Amino acid sequence: MFGIRYAKASPTTYLIQYRNGHPVREGTGLAFFYFAPAASLVSIPMESVDAPFMFREVSADFQEVTVQGQISYRVADPKLLASLMNFSLKANGVDPGKLPQRVVNAVQVQLRSALQGQRLQDLLRESGGMVRAVQDGLRRVDGLPSLGLELVSLAILAIKPTPETARALEATIREQILKDADDALYRRRNAAIEQERAI
Repeated sequence: MFGIRYAKASPTTYLIQYRNGHPVREGTGLAFFYFAPAASLVSIPMESVDAPFMFREVSADFQEVTVQGQISYRVADPKLLASLMNFSLKANGVDPGKLPQRVVNAVQVQLRSALQGQRLQDLLRESGGMVRAVQDGLRRVDGLPSLGLELVSLAILAIKPTPETARALEATIREQILKDADDALYRRRNAAIEQERAI
């Protein structure tokens, strides 16, 4: 009625009211009446967000791998994020837009640089170093903080080579196991022969 409306934000939502291009009210969990024709509202969710990802990349020895994982992040600087992306409050709520995709793209950039420095077998044996490298890259000033975000957690759930490469690696390891078994059998036979000679 007469353009007066009521806005109420949850405790995990940072609400900014703009009038004539300047913020006049901001904070989490705000509730107030406002004159709609002269006001713009920006609503930024502050809770942590989980974004799954799956990439195909190439290791240092030119082997294609599929990396699957999940990143959790949250907004650390809502005013900075509001200046970079559109979080305007509309009648049907806020569209978070392309923020999760931007975060996933940042993960892919860091992951690609970490993968290009490691061989396939090293990646399959130990992924902890790669996770730390990606986390450090995301925490740098030009990483997530440039979007007003902070990293909560990063998990690499699986690193898989192509099926052909996986079969080749399995065959190599299988052959080594069979060779070790044959060597053990020959050693046992030689030991038995030496004992018979001694008797």
